[in-house]
Amino acid sequence: MTFTLDDALPLERTADDVYASHTDMRYWNMIGPYGGWMAALMLKAVLADTDDTAFEPVAMTVDFMKAPGEGAITLRRHCDRAGRTAAFWRVDLDAADRTPCARAIVTLAPHRPTLDFSKRKMPAVPSPEAAEESMRKMIPIKWANRYDGRVIKGKIGTSKGETHSLEWIREADRRPLDFISLAALCDTPFPRLFMATGQPSRISTITMTSYLHASAAELRDVGGAYILSESDCERAVGGFFDQHTKFFSGAGHLLATSHQMVWYDRES
Repeated sequence: MTFTLDDALPLERTADDVYASHTDMRYWNMIGPYGGWMAALMLKAVLADTDDTAFEPVAMTVDFMKAPGEGAITLRRHCDRAGRTAAFWRVDLDAADRTPCARAIVTLAPHRPTLDFSKRKMPAVPSPEAAEESMRKMIPIKWANRYDGRVIKGKIGTSKGETHSLEWIREADRRPLDFISLAALCDTPFPRLFMATGQPSRISTITMTSYLHASAAELRDVGGAYILSESDCERAVGGFFDQHTKFFSGAGHLLATSHQMVWYDRES
């Protein structure tokens, strides 16, 4: 079976560390590609053409400088340093006219048998089957339809004044979870401004950092099941708000955390 996300992330190697690709309207946002799609494509470029599966993604920061238009894009990658415990990569995503659109810093490292601890516990929530279906299928933004969400708290339009949300989410076609899809999922929570005001506004994520805590083996155990997204905001002021999210497996393991800074222009 060919899953939608894999089909929407084409990469053609055109030179050493240079890849050609193109945007995909199935992952279109308001004025350009969905940020999670861009993050997933840039991570795929880092992982391409390598047989060293011991090094897995542990952190990724993407700066969104300009939304590329529909059509061709180019990705250029560079390894700044690779050692025994970590490898540090940069990726630039440019439009067809070479306009810089996004840049990413990706850290890879091998997972080792070490002490395992976490103070973050998954909230006690109803099962996905007991939760209410989200509005994603009704929202006229194409990327939102690529995901199946079950809302526990924070349904847009009904939770005005609240920025905390809980939602079970997975790929709509039940694609098994891996680092590529997890990178995309890190951008799935709706903007906190929408939650606080109860309606959409002009916004744009300018930077997103994702920490990928789980190993490839742990992600394989999740498969195509729902994962729990818990998202909130610390403060919105001066035209920017933060958004931070924790993602848990159904077994309660913290898989990833993501942090965004988002531009907005709403005055009241």
